[in-house]
Amino acid sequence: MTIPEQKEDIDYEYRTPVYENNYNKGYIGFTYTNNHIIAKGITYFTRWAKMSDIRATHALIVTGENQCIEADSSENSVREGALQHYFDNDNCQIFFRKPKNLTPQIADNLINLALEKVGEKYDFQSILTHAISGSFAGRFLHHLLRGNFEHQLSEILNRPNKWICSELVAYVLDEQPEYKDQGILKDPNDTISPQELFEDEVIFKPWDKKVYS
Repeated sequence: MTIPEQKEDIDYEYRTPVYENNYNKGYIGFTYTNNHIIAKGITYFTRWAKMSDIRATHALIVTGENQCIEADSSENSVREGALQHYFDNDNCQIFFRKPKNLTPQIADNLINLALEKVGEKYDFQSILTHAISGSFAGRFLHHLLRGNFEHQLSEILNRPNKWICSELVAYVLDEQPEYKDQGILKDPNDTISPQELFEDEVIFKPWDKKVYS
């Protein structure tokens, strides 16, 4: 996906999700639920990273036809969940992106790393990091401190062995030599929002602007 220099309107082509056709193990799913208050909040505080009309407020790792691993705020944990929950929700859009040069072995590596984190807690303080750094005051300090404000704030608020959704996805990708410190993964994992990860043109194959519902 080539990131446009400014926001543009995008025509969506809706597709029925077909496993091993337009999504597969190791793909990264991004969702936006338009009636979810947390999603609306994430949209607001990560709007600086939004380069198109596509919203991404949640990220997950596909582990099977109807399976994923995600850091879920409602469950306060990293958990294995069902993709059908997103497919059946009329208020939800889900997008899939394929990491570049993804192989079955890399997909298994991503999944196995994510499985190791199942049961660990959700990091609500990292959400606070994104909210503060995404505020107008946070953006001012970001420029004042030459881009280091969010990193410094994350060092204070981030908690080991606790995760937000995009942090978990960034972590499992960043642990692979093929993606290590590439694109947005140059930043600390806990500072990366779903929107920033979705927009990345280095880690993922070019995106064909499809929405699965």
